[in-house]
Amino acid sequence: MSSFRKFVTGRSMQLAMREWQIGERWRVPVSAVAFGALLGITGPFGSSAYVPAVRYPFWMVLALAGFGAAAAADRLLPASSSSRKRVPRLIAVAAASALPMTFFVAWAMGVLRPGRTFTPLQLLGLFPYVALVQLLIARILSPDRQTAPDGQTYPDRQMSIAAPVEQVAVAPEYPSEFLSKLPVALRRDIIALEAEDHYLRVHTLHGSAMILMRLADAAAMIDPRLGVRVHRSWWVAKDGVRALERTSGRAIARLVDGTAVPISRTHLPAARTVLPA
Repeated sequence: MSSFRKFVTGRSMQLAMREWQIGERWRVPVSAVAFGALLGITGPFGSSAYVPAVRYPFWMVLALAGFGAAAAADRLLPASSSSRKRVPRLIAVAAASALPMTFFVAWAMGVLRPGRTFTPLQLLGLFPYVALVQLLIARILSPDRQTAPDGQTYPDRQMSIAAPVEQVAVAPEYPSEFLSKLPVALRRDIIALEAEDHYLRVHTLHGSAMILMRLADAAAMIDPRLGVRVHRSWWVAKDGVRALERTSGRAIARLVDGTAVPISRTHLPAARTVLPA
């Protein structure tokens, strides 16, 4: 597992992602050329009547323009990570890109056949055919992808590779050098630490024990996600606090066992941030 994590977070994974991003830059033009060549071979919509020397350049130009229009529409329309919204979004991209492409196709056919013009009604009839081609292009441009937290999009297979890294994140634990000073029965469910001279009283749900340690040293070695220091003589565990209260103008942390722990003004902002209100 450690070697897998090193691959995902290390230089090998970074290089792989960089190579994929470089490939992404060429994906649109390469796909457009391949799609144009396919249309040139099949000769759809009656274009097979033209000789290959005319048909191939015609579809290549239209494919490049179509892919460019679809890519622009894909960037302009709001992104969606929901699988249910992928099909409606593909249709939206196709429809949005088909609008300018309809006029472009009409112009291209006018170049191919000088004197050919389209009336508004003919343009309306041409639109569904252009939209169908744009839908195919939109699907080519949008394979199964997910949006990462940084806003970039990556294929599902790469997101699934990165997922185990988050799953193996270890929950915060008390350091062994601290727990080893406590009786075995009191090494869990810690709710607070209280300074008593040069000693430290460790409060748990199962009782308390005194150990030889300064509060400052204990607070420094304990993961800050587990709790916070609220007073020069007190540190409280996040899970050990029921609520923050104010009694006689003083802020206190009410522990789950009912103990009222004073909160000094110096530590009050941090306590409000970490502890439940």
